[in-house]
Amino acid sequence: MSPSSGPAYSRIATAITARIDAKQFAPGDRLPAERELAQEFGVARMTVRQALDQLQMDGLIGRKRGRTGGSFVLGSRPILELTRIDGFRLQLSSRGHQTDSTVLLAEEIPASALVATRLQITEGDPVARIVRLLTVDATPILIEDSYFPAHSVPGMLDQDLGRSVHELLGEQWSLAPVRKKETIAPGVATPFEQQHLGVGTSLPLLRIHRVAEIAGGQIIEYSEDVLRSDAASIRVVTEF
Repeated sequence: MSPSSGPAYSRIATAITARIDAKQFAPGDRLPAERELAQEFGVARMTVRQALDQLQMDGLIGRKRGRTGGSFVLGSRPILELTRIDGFRLQLSSRGHQTDSTVLLAEEIPASALVATRLQITEGDPVARIVRLLTVDATPILIEDSYFPAHSVPGMLDQDLGRSVHELLGEQWSLAPVRKKETIAPGVATPFEQQHLGVGTSLPLLRIHRVAEIAGGQIIEYSEDVLRSDAASIRVVTEF
């Protein structure tokens, strides 16, 4: 198919990609506003929005909402390794990425049936729930929604929860995880996730469900993470 054929949004996405490849836009640069692009290409803003959706799904741009929002050119996507026991923030920091973890929620609640099953405790037992937003190189990429048996981590909600939780578990309670199991499934963003990740419902997300064990097999953490599919890559290393 020639560049002049195909849907209008695809041609616009191809044109913008060519400009990024030609270094007309550098990582961190803001793209022209939807209105300006619509005028340039002679299309409706909805068509431009479809093109930007495509570029976002391809991992070339990120989008932010609000007064300082817009579409921004991304650099190389950070790589998250599921086969490493250390958390995503430690992985990325060790590779030179700027990371920041913001606590969105920290509370003690009764365990739901699902959480109790995952943590191997009784439904209704108290659990510490911590929801955090991980930002990498100024781009929000991940929401972690984690649960811990409250009796195993007394005073957890009074700790510095912006740091690595796995390091905190080891240093404060000698409960450093040594094994984890994760499952990944695609999904779409809830309103809460749209607000904090700066995405719409058109961008697929990856939902990562994890249980982490300490030595001896006790489950210390159950987590439901939500990862932007456009802002990071996942790597799995298998040894034979």
